Parts: sequence; structure tokens; C-alpha cells
Amino acid sequence: MCRFLCVATKGIVPHQAMSGFKRLARRGRNPPGTGKGHRGGWGVGYYPGGRLRLVKEFGDPTCSVRYDEVSHMAASNPDARVLLGHLWSSPAKQLSEHKEMIAPFQGFDAAGHEWIFVSDSSIGVKRITGEPYVVDPVKETCPQRLFRELSARMLPAPGGGPASRDAVISALKMVLDHTAQEYEFGHLNLAMSNGTTVYMARYVDKEADWNEAHFCRLPRSIVGCSEPLETIDGKWEPLADRQVIIFDNGLNMSKAKL
Repeated sequence: MCRFLCVATKGIVPHQAMSGFKRLARRGRNPPGTGKGHRGGWGVGYYPGGRLRLVKEFGDPTCSVRYDEVSHMAASNPDARVLLGHLWSSPAKQLSEHKEMIAPFQGFDAAGHEWIFVSDSSIGVKRITGEPYVVDPVKETCPQRLFRELSARMLPAPGGGPASRDAVISALKMVLDHTAQEYEFGHLNLAMSNGTTVYMARYVDKEADWNEAHFCRLPRSIVGCSEPLETIDGKWEPLADRQVIIFDNGLNMSKAKL
């Protein structure tokens, strides 16, 4: 299991979000019998000066000076208006030298516009044939395939502009519906952003307290996370099954069904 964080803000990224997310590396929920925590690696994508910066490391962020440096930079830079973070539970042995396998993942939509993506999805084998969702996890992990399929279906606006809100929601519905029909899965929780707007989606087969997703509206920020952060004093709302919330760095927010 993994955990993800997504933030959009009118000011600076709340330090409480970054510190609370780090605590999930030791305390984050997992399926019963598998212990707590997500210490295999971490990644953060944010936009200082309006340009994407990705930082990734193997290991526990609670022991990482670099994580604390990134947290400080994001929480002191008024231009870092959107941030996505990811905690990796325990990378497979064959991936231990492949830092690029840690989210957030960078990709491009059908018109060449840049996006970043995180998830804590659980995808199994094909329902009919038993074929795995990814054949070679060293070349492509499950979240990377999911992101690739989403990106390819986010059609550009007329004239080649960025995909519209409706186009992104349509791509999410198409890909998640197809994945759920074709493959065994527990849950498909994800967040993606083009640097100004965040899309946070949830699609589950069976509800469980270890695969929830939540969001919290603060006076100057909106924060989404795989589970509520105890460092943020606010009302955490659950993201419903087959729902996507859309929020931006102007704190505009809307919801749609998948």
C-alpha cells in the first residue's frame, strides 16, 4: 500500500500538511495483518516559480533531511501553489535501483501538456485470463500504466489547448470503468494536476478504513490525502466512491460523479 497527498493553495503550502504526511510513513494504515507505515520511499512534486520540481528518495521520510528541506521550501515559497506527494510502502527488490518508479509521475496529455500523478491504487489480474495488469513491473508499475492510459485519453481543447475539466473527467470515467470491469481490484484512489488544478478521484470495489480518501478545506488551502492528517485542525470530509473533486489554487472547488 501507498499514501498520497495533494494540495492547492492561495498562499503557501501548509507546513502542517507536509509534517502530517511524513508521520504516515510510520503510522499510515494498511490492510489488516500487514502492520502500519509506508517507509519504502517518498516523492514530492511542486511548482516553485511556476515550473515543476520533482524530488524522490528511497527510505523513510522521517529520517530524511531532504524531505525536511523540501517541506521548508514548499512552505516558504508563495509561488509553489500546487503540491503532490507520495509515500511508497516497500518497493519490490527488483525496483530498488529505480528511483523513477517512485511517484509523483510526470507525463503529458494528448496535446503535450504536462501533468503529474499519484495514487494508492490496488490492481490485480485480469478477471477472465488471469493476466497481470503489468507484465514487467521494472519497466512499468501499475500506477504508471494507469497514468499513461489516462493521459492518452485526455483530449485537448479546440486549438490544442489543455484538456478541459469535462475532458479530464471523461478520461477518468472511461479508464477507471474499464479497469474495474477488466481487472480484479480493491480500490483506485488517485490525484493528478497540471500545476494549477488538482483532480482527486476514488473508485472502490469494497470500502475499508485502510483505503479511504479524504479532503479538508482550510482558509487558504485545500488538502487531500489518503487518510486524515492529525496535524491539520479542520473538518476532513470523505471522498465518496466513484467521485472526483476538482480544486485549484484559487480555492475554487467542484465535484463530479464517475
